[in-house]
Amino acid sequence: MKSTLILLVLLALSARAALAAPQDEMILITGGTFIMGSPESEPWRENDERQHHVTVSDFYLGRCEVTQEEYKALTGANPSRHSRGEKLPVETVSWYDAVKFCNLKSTAEGLTPAYAIDGENVTWDRDANGYRLPTEAEWEYACRAGGAGPFSIEPSPSWTDANYYGHYPYNIEQNYFDTGKLDVKPGTYRVDSIPVGSFKPNAFGLLIKK
Repeated sequence: MKSTLILLVLLALSARAALAAPQDEMILITGGTFIMGSPESEPWRENDERQHHVTVSDFYLGRCEVTQEEYKALTGANPSRHSRGEKLPVETVSWYDAVKFCNLKSTAEGLTPAYAIDGENVTWDRDANGYRLPTEAEWEYACRAGGAGPFSIEPSPSWTDANYYGHYPYNIEQNYFDTGKLDVKPGTYRVDSIPVGSFKPNAFGLLIKK
């Protein structure tokens, strides 16, 4: 399972945080131990996805991606290159932009910023109760939502489950000329962003499916 660099802003909080955000915005993810990475037989895997056991502690994670409305309200800017709309996810955001947004949101809500930023040098204060980005392990754990496969939806999501290249479903390379063998058939490619929370939540209650 491969997570991507920040294109959409996702927020996390330590479980110790005095949660200032509305309870329906952040979900408490109960920690646990899982196998991070993917087996060598998994299609589309990257070479650095060696399987290993990882334990994560309890943490809060945003139910949805940060919207363009939320991002602009705190930064005064909207860098999104796709369709623009208040309830669409903000995207085309660098990692540095994302950590700055986390600090702005923390300050606005009276929390201690999680990051000390000095130019391109960023330090995470693990004792701070402010917003931060999820770690790679937390993100993969939350996306799997208790499952062991590459997706929280088995065997894989269709275009009605997530916003992606719906006309090019998982494993299509092996069945390009005989899609009847595919568990998930080719569907619609929407080409653009859609409002956050447009799909059913995973087993942890997260609505983050692009």
